[in-house]
Amino acid sequence: MTPDTLQANAWCGQRAEGTFDAAAAAWAAQPGLLAPPMTLGFKPADLRDWKHPDVGWGLVVADDPNHSGADKCRGLDLSEPLQALIKQRGGAPVLRWFPGLAEGRLRRYGSDGKPADLRLSGARGTGANAVPRYLLIAARPQAIPWRVQYQLQTEAFVGRLDLPQDGVARYVAALMADWSGTATKHRGQPLVWAVDHGHPDITRLMRKTVADRLAQSLTADAEFSMAGGYLTDGQATVPGLVQALQQRNPAFVMTSSHGATFPLSDAAALRANLGLPVDLAHQLLSPAALSGWDASGCIWVAHACCSAGADDASSFAPLFQDTSTLAQTLAAVAQAGPCQAPLPTALLGGAHPARAFIGHVEPTFDWTLRDPVTGQSTTQSLIDSFYQGLHAERDATLGSMPVGMALDAHYRSVAALLLSHIEALDGINQHEAGAEDRALRAKLMAMDRLAMVILGDPTVGLAVTA
Repeated sequence: MTPDTLQANAWCGQRAEGTFDAAAAAWAAQPGLLAPPMTLGFKPADLRDWKHPDVGWGLVVADDPNHSGADKCRGLDLSEPLQALIKQRGGAPVLRWFPGLAEGRLRRYGSDGKPADLRLSGARGTGANAVPRYLLIAARPQAIPWRVQYQLQTEAFVGRLDLPQDGVARYVAALMADWSGTATKHRGQPLVWAVDHGHPDITRLMRKTVADRLAQSLTADAEFSMAGGYLTDGQATVPGLVQALQQRNPAFVMTSSHGATFPLSDAAALRANLGLPVDLAHQLLSPAALSGWDASGCIWVAHACCSAGADDASSFAPLFQDTSTLAQTLAAVAQAGPCQAPLPTALLGGAHPARAFIGHVEPTFDWTLRDPVTGQSTTQSLIDSFYQGLHAERDATLGSMPVGMALDAHYRSVAALLLSHIEALDGINQHEAGAEDRALRAKLMAMDRLAMVILGDPTVGLAVTA
């Protein structure tokens, strides 16, 4: 039998948990999900090689009706840094999105200025009327919503760049130079930081199912030195993390904790705190705390509620009784969104830009970490992405696996959940016992996983330095 309560990795001044509302069954029975993701199918080239014309990289921006199609084909309506990036990448395709465009499509203007609305299930690469496999969304979530990114990342390798103008210039300059001339990042010295407030807090489950397993994989691999590289229990503090960052200068950082979602009564203040990792003493890891560390060239994963940002309405809002801390948290966060969280904004757009940031737009729930019926861990796709993808899979010519391709293992895992949801809906129509519970579990877990996003360019990989 499915439990009737759920816990999220949000910290609103207390634990965020909630009992399902009577409307939860109706929510589970609504389709409201994307079609099952397409497989990548026949590989005409190594998918790590984004420069190959059958793979390709492209920019996705908001369509602007005030410019001609011919100008939009060449990206002449874009900022100078983005134009420079397009030029450096061989006149890469510029694709457009706008409200009203059919779901699952992007618009591409030809050199004659005529538009073509393209599906990702069609031609792939950089050729005419094709969609590249690597896509960088250069837009705020107000202009291109998070749900568009969720859709695209089921069939492409997708990142987002949402920074102030000077931050875009700094990030693009670092990207174009492949972070040359910056402080050396140590690939062989990753850092994992996991807060654990003990059972039954969700941080214990996050540690056991993700952080411990990732640290164990890295420790067992002779390429990596994890002595002093796994901070948990009493070491999971903001000062402990900052000290380890300065000492190890890692190419990869993962933090596992609650994400700040308070104060609930002040939207502006909540937005300033949104998604910041909460340490063992409930202190926030603010961008200011990292000012003495050079983030240049780092990939940072923050496994925490809203660590990537927030939306104007949570997909999970209808699920919980209004009096629960979880319902109140979701309602308050909606008042702050849609937005990108402050930590990735600081890391990617600062004086020394990180390569990429991976985080959540929504909470992560305990069900997504451990099956509520069997009790089994359900996080293998994350371990595959962060260890096997980002760290272990290297090519002598192409180097590390790009972050967008590495996370594909996680997004592919959504397909089975979506099919389970479809089957459960059929069961509801046939009045099968337990079908509503199955639909609820499958839909919640699928939407939770889709809300993990990449911020920064999807073609970047771990630094190649020792």
